[in-house]
Amino acid sequence: MKQVYLLFMNSYLRFWKDKVSVLLTFIVPLVLMTIFGSIFSGSGSGPQGIRLAVLNQSSSPVAKQIESSLDTMKNFRVIKSFKNDSGKVITFDTLSIQEYVRTGKASAALILPPDAYSDTSIGLYVKFYYDPKNDIEMQTIRGLIQQVVFSQFPSIIAQSGLRQAEKFLGIQSGTAFNRDMASIVHKYFKIDTNLILHPKLSDFSIAGSDSGKNKSNFFQNVVRIEDQQLVGKEVKNPWATRSVGGWAMTFLLFTLTASSSSLFEERKSGVLLRLLTSPVSRVHILWSKYLFNMSLGIIQLLFMFFAGWAMFQVDIFSNFFNLLLIIIAASTACTAFGMLLAAFSQTRQQAQGLGTLFILSMSAIGGAWFPTNFMPATIQFFSKLTVVYWSMDGFLEVLWRGVGLISILPHLGILFGMGAIINFISIRQFKKGHIFD
Repeated sequence: MKQVYLLFMNSYLRFWKDKVSVLLTFIVPLVLMTIFGSIFSGSGSGPQGIRLAVLNQSSSPVAKQIESSLDTMKNFRVIKSFKNDSGKVITFDTLSIQEYVRTGKASAALILPPDAYSDTSIGLYVKFYYDPKNDIEMQTIRGLIQQVVFSQFPSIIAQSGLRQAEKFLGIQSGTAFNRDMASIVHKYFKIDTNLILHPKLSDFSIAGSDSGKNKSNFFQNVVRIEDQQLVGKEVKNPWATRSVGGWAMTFLLFTLTASSSSLFEERKSGVLLRLLTSPVSRVHILWSKYLFNMSLGIIQLLFMFFAGWAMFQVDIFSNFFNLLLIIIAASTACTAFGMLLAAFSQTRQQAQGLGTLFILSMSAIGGAWFPTNFMPATIQFFSKLTVVYWSMDGFLEVLWRGVGLISILPHLGILFGMGAIINFISIRQFKKGHIFD
């Protein structure tokens, strides 16, 4: 047993000395659990900072209360005006607010028209315009807006029905009619008549297992939300169009990280030493490796998008030139990231371990798997520092919105800029020569 114990302890000593094994065993799952937990645990406040354009054309207290409720919600960043080309701040109108959503400056827009609600109306009427660039986010926006509209004002809506009876029958006859109707509802649905004649927000519950269903049907009959999709109606396969870029970026990062870290294998096998004895410098070796990885990344991304076209009818040809530009920029930045890992790692195992940690983290917070708005504000800030975020957003702009070159210039500039900065840091580290020694 002593020998077994010694071998057992020796295994643990080797494990703790292997930083890559420790990293993959504890740090990677801890980081991912933290990210996923902050999104799906249900303990947080839900999505934050979703850009929602709002136009209130109604003077009714109900419309003002809806607007006020949206203003106080952390889930939304409510926008009520915009700057034109000359820099002048202009309040939205019906056309400009739709264009604001159509150009991707807001995820959705809510309009409270002049006839949204009045003393003589029975129900509430609003208009909802949206861009389902991300289906999960859009379903959440719908739910939050419906929650505000449906839950904030049932007492006002119900009382409008009572006023309608008094208007057409007269106050005395209308009051008697309302009391008779309340008695009938009480008899068959077991609801307190006071809750019907003097409704409050918390009073709308019906006894029995179908109470939720009946409640929902009631509100749907008195609240009308007219919605219209402004972008992506012509997309044949919305899910694939949204997703193909995210999965392509995740696999691209793994491929380029593995390819960059192959420098360690070349050093171990003596290939680098033989090259350095020939008329080849370190700079030549690094440039050849960089160009190979960048071209490999472009080929892999093109393959993924062509596969999306062949298998899921993703339209890549109507805006192919701009898609190609984003692919080149994304490959450039990802290649730089892979070279950075190789520059700062001491072994190939260490580069792959660090790569797994950073790739999965960047994919999670960069929007490759789910909307960034579902993350806490701090993580949203860091998501904009990742290659994945700007690549994903660029792919969606091109494939989903069909934008031109001018619209993707910020994405191209940021991705190429990231690549240049990371390459500068990598070159300085490579000059220290730990790979070539």
